[in-house]
Amino acid sequence: MESGGERSLASVGMLAMLEPSVVREIERLCVWETHRPGEWLFERGQDTSNVYFVLSGTVRVLNYSATGRVVRFAAVGSGGMFGELAAIDGLPRSATVVADKPCALAKLGAKDFRRMLEVSPAFALNVIKRMAQVVRACDEQIMDLAELNASQRVCLQLLRLASPDPIVNGSWVVYPLPTQASLAGDAGTTRETVARVLGRLAAQGLVQRKGRSLYIRDRDRLESLAVREQGDA
Repeated sequence: MESGGERSLASVGMLAMLEPSVVREIERLCVWETHRPGEWLFERGQDTSNVYFVLSGTVRVLNYSATGRVVRFAAVGSGGMFGELAAIDGLPRSATVVADKPCALAKLGAKDFRRMLEVSPAFALNVIKRMAQVVRACDEQIMDLAELNASQRVCLQLLRLASPDPIVNGSWVVYPLPTQASLAGDAGTTRETVARVLGRLAAQGLVQRKGRSLYIRDRDRLESLAVREQGDA
């Protein structure tokens, strides 16, 4: 870790509508950091309470199952925020956060964060909206785990990651394709299951991998596999 990066919070979406004076005050209070992929910012159970704003790059919010397997809950990219729970309630960290890509962060101390909540109703409202988004995302993930089997969850995750192919009209592509371990964590399953599902989809002609891209050749069919009842993979 090393200090650096542009000292501006202009890219943080939840701060965009605040009064410039409020944003400048938050910037003044922040410590500016850069992190390499794989660096741990904090881990579950740790007694730290800083709040982070992501200026560039991506971090992964991780947790673990009872068997010790990593479950990936979310990715926080440029313009996002994380760490606010411990800053608000003073309890240990509820998850582990690791830099997924090179990232630049602005770190705000818990006391300063709480003071900004008190002095800026607009900032407090934006934080509440952000937390509501997290709750909704967690509810959706819980429903997926409860109602879908592992194979369905892998298909659903591919659909969530896919975007329209900029070259071939009507085609969809996942780029860059995450590692099998990363897909497994996001889908709440194992790397071996992801490998089997990808192999089966490729054999059926539904997907095709080229380098770091995964092309979805039949999105309708993939959607049907994501929602229909089938045996657990």
